[in-house]
Parts: sequence; C-alpha cells; structure tokens
Amino acid sequence: MRTIAIVIAAALTSIAVAAVCLMAPGYYAYLLGMLATTALAGIGLNVLLGLSGEVSLGQSGFVALGAYGVGILTTKAGLNFWEALPLAVLVVATISAALSIPALRVTGPYLAMVTIAFGFIVESVSIEWSDLTGGSSGLAGIPPPFGTGGTALLACALCVAALVLFHYLARSPIGLAMQAFASAPAAARGVGISPVPVRTAAFVLAAAAAGVAGGLQAALTGFIAPSSFPFSQSILFLLVVVVGGAGRTLGPLIGSAVVVLLPELLAGLEEYRLLVFGAGLLIVLWAAPGGIAGALAHLMRPRKSLTEARPDIDFALAHITGARGSLTAEGVRVAFGGVVAVAGVDMMASPGRITSVIGPNGAGKTTLLNLVSGFQRADAGTVRVGKQEITGFSAHHVARAGVARTFQTAQPFVSLSVLDNVRLGILRGAWRSEAQANLARALLALVGYAGSETRLAAALPHVDRRLVEIARALGTAPAVLLLDEPAAGLSEADTARLGNLLQRLARAGLAIVLVEHDMSLVMSISDEIVVLDAGRRIASGTPAVVRNDPAVKTAYLGATMSVGPAVSRTAGGPVLEVDGLSAGYGPLAVLDNVSLKVGRGEVIALFGPNGAGKSTLMNALSGLIRPVTGTIRLAGKDLTSLSAPLVARSGLILVPEGRQVFPQLTVAENLRLGATRRDDFAASEIEDMLARFPRLRPRLHTAAGLLSGGEQQMLAVARGLLARPEVLLLDEPSLGLAPAVVTELFEQFTRLRDEGMTLLIVDQMADYALAIADRGYVLGGGRVVAEGSPAELRGSMIDDAYLGSAS
Repeated sequence: MRTIAIVIAAALTSIAVAAVCLMAPGYYAYLLGMLATTALAGIGLNVLLGLSGEVSLGQSGFVALGAYGVGILTTKAGLNFWEALPLAVLVVATISAALSIPALRVTGPYLAMVTIAFGFIVESVSIEWSDLTGGSSGLAGIPPPFGTGGTALLACALCVAALVLFHYLARSPIGLAMQAFASAPAAARGVGISPVPVRTAAFVLAAAAAGVAGGLQAALTGFIAPSSFPFSQSILFLLVVVVGGAGRTLGPLIGSAVVVLLPELLAGLEEYRLLVFGAGLLIVLWAAPGGIAGALAHLMRPRKSLTEARPDIDFALAHITGARGSLTAEGVRVAFGGVVAVAGVDMMASPGRITSVIGPNGAGKTTLLNLVSGFQRADAGTVRVGKQEITGFSAHHVARAGVARTFQTAQPFVSLSVLDNVRLGILRGAWRSEAQANLARALLALVGYAGSETRLAAALPHVDRRLVEIARALGTAPAVLLLDEPAAGLSEADTARLGNLLQRLARAGLAIVLVEHDMSLVMSISDEIVVLDAGRRIASGTPAVVRNDPAVKTAYLGATMSVGPAVSRTAGGPVLEVDGLSAGYGPLAVLDNVSLKVGRGEVIALFGPNGAGKSTLMNALSGLIRPVTGTIRLAGKDLTSLSAPLVARSGLILVPEGRQVFPQLTVAENLRLGATRRDDFAASEIEDMLARFPRLRPRLHTAAGLLSGGEQQMLAVARGLLARPEVLLLDEPSLGLAPAVVTELFEQFTRLRDEGMTLLIVDQMADYALAIADRGYVLGGGRVVAEGSPAELRGSMIDDAYLGSAS
C-alpha cells in the first residue's frame, strides 16, 4: 500500500512539473529549472557530506567548471549541448580526481579550507583568462537544447534521475562504506574497507553532479560570468543539504525548495524578506537538527524488524570456521618519542584457544593490539597470520588477511542499521559483492542479539552495540579475533553470556586474543594469559600460574611501602557523602548504586581492577560527568547537579589522571591558577609548595609541558593543594612514574595525612595506598563489593579484586 501511494504521488508530481515547464509562463519554468539545478548540486554534496561526512565549500567552483565547460564548448568549439555536457562533466570529474589527492589527505575544517581555495582559484582563472572565458564580462549566447520550458524539464528529469541514483548508491556496498567511514573510520578499516578509494569516489561524484548542474544552468540562462558563482553559493549548497536532511534521499530536493522558493514567496515583504528567511531557517535547524527529511523519516520509520524466519546459527558457524591460522608476534616494539610503549613482546594465539593479554594501566595492551591489527606501525618485530607475514600492512589489509578486531569503546556504524553493520563486515571492503542478509542475521543470532535488525545502531543500548560489533567482526570470516575490553560496562549476566560466546567461538576454531580488565572473566575462560607491564612481557601461562606469579602481583599491587607511625588523630564527622550514585558515558553505564562516606581528616583509598569504575567515580564527584541517579554531598551541601567549576569552588578538588597541567604556562602560573577559587591567596604560598616539592623550585619559570612526568605530577598535586580543598581527590597519581618518584609522592601524601588533610585516593599501587589509608573501598563492575580497614582488605580480598578469584 505504501509503495502504491509513493508511485501515485510521484506520477502526479511529474505531471504537475511537466505542466509548469511546458504551459506556465517562462519565469515559472525558469524558477523550476533553477530549483532542479540547485538540487542537483545539493545531491552531489549530499554524497560527500551526507554519506561520507566530509564538508566541502568548493561546490560552486565545480558548478562554475561545468558551466564554463558547456559555455566554451558550445560558443567557441562549435559543439552542441548534447556533446558539450558530457565532455564538461568528464573534465570536472578529472579535475576533482586530481584535486582529491591533496584534498583528501585532510579532513574536517582543513578539507573545507582546501576546497575554499579551489573555489577562489576557479573564480580567479575565469576572470584572468579572458580570451577563453570572456573575463569579467562573461560568455553570452550559450545555446540551450530546448526552449526555457524544455530545458527546465530536462533539468527536472536529470534531478529525478540523480535522486534515484543516490537512493541506490546509499544502499550499495560503496555507499555503506562511505557511511561507515563517516561514523567510525577506525572500525571501517578494521573490516577491510580502504579509505582512499571510498573518499575519492565520494569527492568525484559530488563534483560530477555539480558539473551537470553548472552545465544546465549555463544552458538555462544563456549567459555566465564569474559573478554567477560567488563563494556564497557554496554556502547555499551546504545549507540546502543541511536544511533538507544530510544523508536523506529527498533532503537536497526539500532543501532546494526551501532555499530557492521561500525567498520568492517572501518577495512581498521587501526589505524584511531576508530577515524572515534567515529566522525561518534558524527555526528549521533548531526544530529539526537532522533536517526536514530526517524529521519526516523519523515519524515514518518502521517500528519492528522485517525478519520472520528463524536464523540458522549453524550457517554462521560454518562461515567463521573456514579460515584457520595462528597469530604470531615476535619481538614487536614501538616507541612514541622517548617512551617505549611495547618493548620486544612475543605472543602466539593458536586456533581454538583464548589467549588473554592483561596488565595494569599503561602496560601497552591496546598498543599491542594496534600493532598486530595494522593500526600502528611497529618499529621492529614481525607479525604473522598462519604462514603469511603481515608486518607493516595497513589496517584494512590486515583485516582482509584474516584478523578482525573490536575496540575499547564500541564503534558500530551509527548511521546504519544493525543488519547493514554486519553486511559490511561480510563484504570486507568489496564494492561489487552482495552480502547475504540471511548470513548477517545468522551472525547476529550467534552472538545473542535479539533486537530489531532495522534499528539504527545509534539507538542501541551499550550491550547490543558490543554484540553488533562482534557480529560485524565475525562477518569478515577471520582466522583471528582481537577483542579489546568487550566486557566493559556489561552486567554480570551479560558478561557471563559473553564468556560463553567466546568459548563457543574458540571451539569453532578461531584464535581469540582477549584484552580485558574483568579478571573473573579472564581467569574463567582463558587457555593462556600474557601479562604486560610498562610495555614488557613479564609473565605468561595458565590462569593459575599467572595469578600466583610474584611479578604479576607486584605489577598490579605495587611494592610494599613502609611509612612511619601516623600522627595520632581522630576522624571527624562525614565531610563527603555519596549515596546510590549511578553514572556513565552516554549508553555506557559504569557506576551502579555506589555509596561511600569520607570523614573529615580521613584518608580513603579506592581499589579495583581497570574498568571497575574508579576514575568514573572521581569524574562524577568532581562534576566532569553528571550522575544518572544518586546524591553527592560535601559538608552538607548538595553537589549532585552542579557543574565542574562550581564543584571545585565548593572545595572538592580533583588532581586528574594523567596530570593535565597547562603545558604552555609556567610552573608558577600553573600554581597560581590552583588558587582561582580563593580570594585570600598570598604569594608566599607558592614558596610553601616549593618547600613541599623541592624538585619544582629550579623549574618555577619553565613551561610545565617541559617537565618530567614526576615533576608534572608534583605540580598537579601542588596546584590542587593551593585550592585549599575540603577533600582532595587523587586519581592514579603514580601512573607511569618511576618507583623512586612514586615513593617520594607517597611520602608527601603521608605528610598530608598527618597534617589532617582529607584525601580520597585511587591508585593502582594498592600496597602504597593501603599503607597510608584509614579505610578502603573495593569496586568491581561499577559497584562497591567490599570495604574495611587496610588490615581487613590486605591479602586475598585485594588479590581477588585485581587478579580474579582463585576458584
């Protein structure tokens, strides 16, 4: 019924357009022709912006090339319109292909600037090359193929053809690949899609459509000049796509109707016409940020899946068991500047086995995955899949060689449906193949996805994003599956289902490499575990062997720190109270009903493995992310809904993970900024901080970005202390520091404890934190799983939190 209605509406519209073009006064035909040519240029830009996500402001330059091509070939070369238009479009496509080489090496605003420069070059050439272009006077007497009405009708027919072609392009393999790169470039390379041909095709198609529009405009007006193609016209084309709906088939047509016809309808308002027009556009953009066509599509979108037959999971298993081969990395090394991220690591992942890579923050786990999957080039070492060496391969070539991966943060192609996400994985970057929808459905069923296949990935909850990403990776029929923290943010039940799935995939013959911080999952499903610390392999073996390795415990928990006897003190009443706090990042829920109390003068330590929610809790307390539910109170004041600056002004001060000093400012300027919340700052307080951290004294007037990591951490702590906090939040202060510097820092934290400072500390060096803490909380899976004194938490309770249960 819906299809019949669309056909009837299209037929009636075509009759109406033909009647206007052939029977109405010439001005109305001309106006309709201009609408069609504007829509044509917009359709081309919709390929580049709507599908590929790239912004070009040189579309008017390509329109000008098409117009001058037709004008010069018909008036000076003696060709007729039907010969001139294809040649002009061919010239435009050739020039755009050449321009794409430098233009597509940049993205975002840089691509916009390159295309702006191109537009100005075209305008300058059209003025200066007067013998060919007529200069500022332009070219007149360009012969049309028909009269005004016939030419306008031709423009409308080509516009309709372009809309149909766009509709099929958006659903073709290359169109899906364009949309994939727009939403998740790394994930697109990870399923075998090469960026250069996809982006070049989008750029050339956009230019070719603009060339057709320019040629038709030249024939419709009979006259062209440089003033016919100002830079503002490129802005107009961009507005056409955005107002109509980027990525929507009818978006440019709707946008052209608004931009071309609305000013004509408002002509009676005289000098207020542009004001009303601009206000109307602002209202449209505010009310429908996805464009008019996007808003209409949202209202008409089907609410349920079209799938009726039950998927055949055996079909999916047969698809993924075709390729078998081990992943071997030998002596893999990479350094960033002077920091060695991965130092000569050896690893083998065999078919049918789950090999887990674990280690504390900064150990190099994700960097190792990037090296073997082609997202980072190794400085040394070799990587092989089976007998094929893939060292130095780009990511999309590695994917085609049989290595698939997922990412720390799930990266589905958000603008595509669930089914199309998996279809792209099956295609592995091929343009002319057709992915089987029934295979995609079978893969979704295999991973346990039970939602609608037509649902956009942007609307999926976090667990379904993970499942779709795994199904897409399996679609490439890999020999090796790399999983980067797949259990992050999952509930216990979902994590258990994930573990069962990975074991099933291993039994099917895949070599699985798992990077994961959920030690319970790692210990329960791994056949072998490789442990990294500071980029080096420090242990490997079965879960039982690794868990009891002294080097592993030292890497996770730190060496034991001895501190002198604490100054006798009694903690005051609660100064920081957290009750039922839940928070996360977008669809990723991290904290779940966390409650804790910090007494005045207490030192509280937070423990838990990576991914447990410790830093998220710090960010929620400091206002950097807002809680979903729960309350945060500081000295009786409710901070729950306050922004980060207001939280800091209230006295809850964060020393963030990674130091985050202001690198362009001097040490003295950084310190002074720490006292921003206070009105009673005295210059002598900087001297107090230099006495506390003497390493900073000789660097007082040095840019903070030139300090060592330890000096930057000391500066970050000193900056926090100058705010005179009610509670000082210390997030991973020892991260990435040498042992001697860590000891020096914790000696200062001990001094602060003895001075009565209230501290809430998160640090991977658990023994160091336990040595200075009054009490501690253990987080696991975003929840408080244990609390107590340091004596109560030492031993198996901390070991279980960081390294999983021994059972």
